[in-house]
Amino acid sequence: MKPNFLKWRSLLMLTLMVGFLSLTGVANSITVTPPRLAFTAESGGYFEGQIEVYGASDKEIRVKTYFMDWDFDQEGTVQFYAEPNRVERSATAWLRIEPSEFVLPAGGKKMVTISGQVPAGTAPGDYWSMFFVEFLPYSVVQTSGMRMSGRVGGSITITVPGPVTVKGRIDDFTIESRHINGRPGIAATVLFVNEGDSVLEPTGRIEIKDLQNKRVGLVTIPPSKVLPQSSRQIRIQEELRLKPGSYVAIAVVDYGGSKLAGYQKVFTVQ
Repeated sequence: MKPNFLKWRSLLMLTLMVGFLSLTGVANSITVTPPRLAFTAESGGYFEGQIEVYGASDKEIRVKTYFMDWDFDQEGTVQFYAEPNRVERSATAWLRIEPSEFVLPAGGKKMVTISGQVPAGTAPGDYWSMFFVEFLPYSVVQTSGMRMSGRVGGSITITVPGPVTVKGRIDDFTIESRHINGRPGIAATVLFVNEGDSVLEPTGRIEIKDLQNKRVGLVTIPPSKVLPQSSRQIRIQEELRLKPGSYVAIAVVDYGGSKLAGYQKVFTVQ
């Protein structure tokens, strides 16, 4: 059977990376806060936190709670997995959520406890899961800033302290002249590989020089989350007017390691 996963593209990806939106309650809406939980626990250690679930003002709602694994594909699209053991650094098996099902009275709220224990012998680094609060029967729920049908989710990260490897590299770099928004510009892709044990957020720049080594352009590489032992394609497009000719593009990335990562390419503008 093919893997049963859901892909929620750019809006969900953005809300996930900064933590899910703090959902402001209005009439006929559901609020879940905080939008993310982060714990630090030693190997064998216990952790616990709470989220608040606020009900709609005009009706009671039956609610269930659960966890799901997630990761990114190389394009940065969030993938959710219904089956266990799909994500190497999953924390889902460590977690408990109580209550798992309840009725939320009109205008009321419920404290939900998320707890867990790091298995003994777990290596230092970052591990993660996602909690979901689903409203039954399944219906459209209007929230502030986003619209989701029937459930709201938030991220859970557990950091196991200790020596970790912070290592990354640029595995590939492409750049070409292209019209952006109908104007001259460049389109580039940086393939960054996280070889370490913790989540990295590389950011940097692309320096563009002519063949006399004079800098003629500078483009920002935006920050992007890259999970441990994973790769991520970071795409950049920017308006930039260059004269016809050959240029050297140098991608430089700071990912928090002891050295910067770099990659150089020659490209031509017609």
